[in-house]
Amino acid sequence: MKRRVLAALVTAAAVAATAVLPVTAAHAAALTSADFLKASGNVLKKSSGTGAAVNLRGTNIGGWLTQEDWMSPLGEFAADRTGWSATASAGAPANALDGSGTSRWTTGANQAGGEWIRLDLGAPTLFNRLTIDNTANAGQWPRALNIETSSNGSTWTSVATQPGTDGLTTVKFAPQVARYVRVTQTGAAAAPWSVGEINLYSDPVLFNGTHTATATSNAPGTNAQMTLDGNVSTVWQSGAPQVPGQSLTIDLGRNVDMDKVLFDAGATTANDYPRVYDVFTSYDNANWTKVASGYGANRVVQADFQGTKNGRYLRITSNGTSSQWWSVAEVAISSGTSLDRGGWVVTSSLGASPSNMIDGTTSTRWTTGAAQAPGQAVTVDMGALITLNNVTTDTAKNTTDEDDWPRGYTLQLSRDGSSWSTVATGAGTKKASTIGFTAQAARYFRLTQTGSAGNWWSIGELTAGLYNDDYSLTNTMTARFGATTTASVVGTHQDTWFTANDLDAIQATGMNFIRVPIGWNVFLNLDGTWKSNPWSKIDWVVNEAAARGIYVLIDLHTVPGGGCPWGSCGRIGPNPNGFWGSATYQNWVEDIWKKIATRYNGNPAVAGYDLINEPLIDYNEDSDDVAQKSDYYNRLYTAVRAIDADHAIFLGAFFGLDKIAPPSTYGWTNVVYEYHPYDMPNSKDWTAQNQLVTNELGGLAAKLSNPGVPILYGEYSLYYNDDVWARFMAGLNASQVSWSNWSYKVKGSAEDGFAYWGMYYDDRKPVPVINSDDAATFQSKLSQFATANFTQNARFVATIAKYAGGLSTFAPSALSHTGWTATASTTAAGSSPSAGIDGANGTSWKSGQAMAGGEWYRIDMGSTRTVAMVTVQTDSSSTWDYPRGFTVETSLDGSSWTTATTGIAYGWKRPISIPPVSARYIRITQTGVAPQWWSIDEVTVYSSY
Repeated sequence: MKRRVLAALVTAAAVAATAVLPVTAAHAAALTSADFLKASGNVLKKSSGTGAAVNLRGTNIGGWLTQEDWMSPLGEFAADRTGWSATASAGAPANALDGSGTSRWTTGANQAGGEWIRLDLGAPTLFNRLTIDNTANAGQWPRALNIETSSNGSTWTSVATQPGTDGLTTVKFAPQVARYVRVTQTGAAAAPWSVGEINLYSDPVLFNGTHTATATSNAPGTNAQMTLDGNVSTVWQSGAPQVPGQSLTIDLGRNVDMDKVLFDAGATTANDYPRVYDVFTSYDNANWTKVASGYGANRVVQADFQGTKNGRYLRITSNGTSSQWWSVAEVAISSGTSLDRGGWVVTSSLGASPSNMIDGTTSTRWTTGAAQAPGQAVTVDMGALITLNNVTTDTAKNTTDEDDWPRGYTLQLSRDGSSWSTVATGAGTKKASTIGFTAQAARYFRLTQTGSAGNWWSIGELTAGLYNDDYSLTNTMTARFGATTTASVVGTHQDTWFTANDLDAIQATGMNFIRVPIGWNVFLNLDGTWKSNPWSKIDWVVNEAAARGIYVLIDLHTVPGGGCPWGSCGRIGPNPNGFWGSATYQNWVEDIWKKIATRYNGNPAVAGYDLINEPLIDYNEDSDDVAQKSDYYNRLYTAVRAIDADHAIFLGAFFGLDKIAPPSTYGWTNVVYEYHPYDMPNSKDWTAQNQLVTNELGGLAAKLSNPGVPILYGEYSLYYNDDVWARFMAGLNASQVSWSNWSYKVKGSAEDGFAYWGMYYDDRKPVPVINSDDAATFQSKLSQFATANFTQNARFVATIAKYAGGLSTFAPSALSHTGWTATASTTAAGSSPSAGIDGANGTSWKSGQAMAGGEWYRIDMGSTRTVAMVTVQTDSSSTWDYPRGFTVETSLDGSSWTTATTGIAYGWKRPISIPPVSARYIRITQTGVAPQWWSIDEVTVYSSY
């Protein structure tokens, strides 16, 4: 799985927080030679294709043998601290910058207010997030913080004020370019303030310099454009007390992917935050889609869209009431993974219009206008020190520009524009070139062409970023620690993240299959040489799974250079990413598969070989792209078949059958086509997720008939919809189609939207800082991510277990509402509790007050029934009126209640499965907080699902 750099593909999910349930081992027999799988027609069969049909049913072991930063804890990149120094009100502040989790800076006295630590970054630096880690000194966290920045060390500007938290305190603010940062503790506590480590970050946000803003009103001397000027000391104000409907609208000038927006009320007007806010996006400034809603509680508010939304316009509306004016000093819009290039200055040694390289489209270009010759150069001034590890050039698709890639290059970085260091050399690749290097800070970078060719050198787009992917992690760790220590650190993660106990838990669900994503750098060093023993973990999981009757699919999840543009393919990059233009990388992957085939030839526990995860040459692949991809697939197929004639080969058709050649084109046999259906933009919409399943199940017959090979749904997530999950798995089982959900385990929390991405979720301990923490701190942090420290998503696991054994029917039985009555804690005028059980859509019970927690809705079914699932939905015209959290209780007498489940809701319709129970009464309590009323269009109760 991936957090894709694509408007239509960004993740969000959430679920009930329940305790880890005990695992009871199942009793599946160990796999033997009689269990060897081969394709027979459109199914997989044992006994090398002559025995009983087998439907593979399981999960992915994501984040284990490859890095995916959103789910695994291998770390994140912070600002390069080279050249930093620290002073403080007391103590030894250098300890807060030494990379050690065991040393600390401490005030040495109880917190009284006024304690401070100050950082000198050495030069103006871009940043917008700060973290303070006191994990090793429990209780010694700052009770309140004021974050200030300065360009000269004497004049200071407050950019954020907020309470601290025990463990890791994270402070977010509008982007700053400053040399000095001062963190002042302003609270009081009977404990000292201690800091193990302090770090800054530059998370990608849009440059506001080209945006325009308007507002419904302006106080004298203020205007909406002040929210975009990069100065938190200038503040737009409404000029009137807050009333619903006040709005601030930003025109970005072009359609942009957005996933969060931060707005700061300002230091001198810190209490002027919106009491209630709603955020909308639009393509045309006329039709608006609500993407976030909530209460303001501090001067800095960050609204999370729970997935990427695309649009040209962003509107923030203040919908609360207060005697305070509404004030906004700065707005910061999060977008993508690359640095926003607004404010960059690009020059070139020759050629016209270098600004074309940063105008947002490959259709315009900069070009040398002459044959490639050594010394041609492009130089970028980013305006401040920025930590980065990647530079990319791209050109227009299906044009002669594709052949204008640099035949050789040198990439240099500089902090001051005069002293330069070379960080990468190499040769570009057709159409697009990705240049990675060890993460470090620079203000300038220079790309020099060092080859010779008759082609011009052309660049349609030039981008840069600080990317957290498999390659970048390994590259920086190896540079810092060396290969041996890096292997030890990664080994700590692998030994912690997935163990024999986890295989027992998988076996206990009745699953017979795991897909194991593996990074190419498990096998090879970054220079392409083989590691001394790359097989230990793969051998271990194959052998341990076999002993439990579980098949393993070996999935080469990442390839050198990146097989798709997003990080889960190994490298964030352009279209096509680096793998597709590099003969060297393609040779490496062929060699990997030859050795895998040699090692596992004849092994019955291996279900097959998944040659390349999600291969994607372009978001809009044309026939030439599909032919190129299929040709390379055939090359790998041929290499494997020369060694291993028997194992099934799995080929990615995840964007559709038109994105891969039919098997007959090349004479492929014993192959499986693999699909990864997701509808990420509509994660909160039950109808959209249900339609996805309808489409996939409805298309199975045609796919199984033509091309007539077995199918694996190798990845998918259907978010919080237990009934949709059940219908999908039942339908796949009925058609003898194999499946493996994404994923077994994810570190994210329910509140962050990640719980239904994993059977286990929610470990909030700090992750390593890749370019700051020392090796011992790295390992200490990674050791905190054993599954015992996670929460089991009990209802999700129960739903999967229900179908892991092969159940092929989905027959939800809804109870009749005849004789039901309903009561509620409060009811809005003109509404009635009975409207929530009247069987008519469009009539709703409404609470009549903003959600505060504790509101309840109770149903008396008139007699004792079996309850297995309760579906709560709001009116289609009031989709934000869903409960933000819930507790479902049942009772036989209306007096003694038993909690069936708790959790957070996510979207207008929430199917809530529970262990089947006999009950006459059901009570649903709203446990969250939101400015909307809680409304119920319909409650449906099922005796089975």
